[in-house]
Amino acid sequence: MSTETTHASPARTGPFAGLPRPFWILFYGSLVNRIGGVVAGFLVLYLTAMGIPLDQVGLVLAAKGVGALLSQPLGGVLTDRVGRRFTLMLGLLSSAGCLMLLGAVHSLPLLIGAAFLHGVAADIFRPAAAALIADVVERPLLTKAYGLQFWAINLGFSVASVMAGHLADSGYWLLFALNATGCTAFAVIVGLGIPKSAERMVKSTVDGPVFGLRALLRDRLLLGLVLLVLVHATVYTQAEVIIPLAVKDSGLGAAGYGSIVAVNGVLIVILQPLASTWVARFDRMRVLAIAWAVVGVGMALTGLAETALEYVLTVVVWTLGEIAMAGLLGALAADLAPPAARGRYQAAIGFGFSAAALTGPLLGTWVYQHGGPGAAWTGCLVLGLLGAVGALAIGPAVRRRIYTEH
Repeated sequence: MSTETTHASPARTGPFAGLPRPFWILFYGSLVNRIGGVVAGFLVLYLTAMGIPLDQVGLVLAAKGVGALLSQPLGGVLTDRVGRRFTLMLGLLSSAGCLMLLGAVHSLPLLIGAAFLHGVAADIFRPAAAALIADVVERPLLTKAYGLQFWAINLGFSVASVMAGHLADSGYWLLFALNATGCTAFAVIVGLGIPKSAERMVKSTVDGPVFGLRALLRDRLLLGLVLLVLVHATVYTQAEVIIPLAVKDSGLGAAGYGSIVAVNGVLIVILQPLASTWVARFDRMRVLAIAWAVVGVGMALTGLAETALEYVLTVVVWTLGEIAMAGLLGALAADLAPPAARGRYQAAIGFGFSAAALTGPLLGTWVYQHGGPGAAWTGCLVLGLLGAVGALAIGPAVRRRIYTEH
């Protein structure tokens, strides 16, 4: 039976039903961590407030993006070879240290170096968290579980965005301190909440035939999905790259930007729990195609906005696309991965987002500065539609793989 049409028993069909304790530990840890995750969305504003020219801001963001290219692959290998619990704690504590370093340096070379290190550390924990969910959650509930994890992140984001805008007005150093504290708190929650006995249970799932990098690279279906994720994520990254620039150009300031993007988190908090259960009924690749197109359209509409209300309306559009796709990529990676490579498959999907931390700032700032805002927003539309077409194209192959193996 297709995993697209498999349903949980009636007792487990509620938005919060049927999920085990390790999942909820990750859920609450992610919530705490994301409440503190305030630096990324304000990094452009922080750097420009220091008097750094926009092209040099792009270099700093690109350095972070280059580091991010290494982050999830490193986390995936550690997840499968060493263990989920260790990788989670290592990544979170390393990220906290790198954040404090990034907030403490001021010269361009040091900013570039610190941004690179933060990029390396920031996402090490993500494959471990995603693989742990795949280990402990029953397959019919995977889309719901990943959707709820996404919900926790955005519940924290909705709080963080408004809070961060006001904190930034008092001093950007507060953002770095809060972000580092959130990472540390998540590490403590994992250390105290996931016992070593659970870690041994989780690690046993990676025993078995060796699965190396070559085998991963031979999976053309996975590589195609990663490329499409990169296209989508390059568009989505503009929420932290050129949207703050557009809001600033409209005279709305850091607090205005924080309030505008907080709508994204608020909508997800309200709609996501119900949406995850509903979306799980449909074919994942078709839903992804629609979602990626909607995100591209929503981002493109930003070019028509001038007032705070108009910006909010554009955020509503691309947020609906984001809600539709939440949980689908994690569930797809879990379905496509051999058990011995769950961490690395999750890391491969995450690599598309990590690579977008490089492509998004470079393309976004360059086009916005040299081609103008209109060209930047048109590019978002084109890439969004391109990703949608690609998702529809590889959909039949994804369905054949899932139907055959499950």
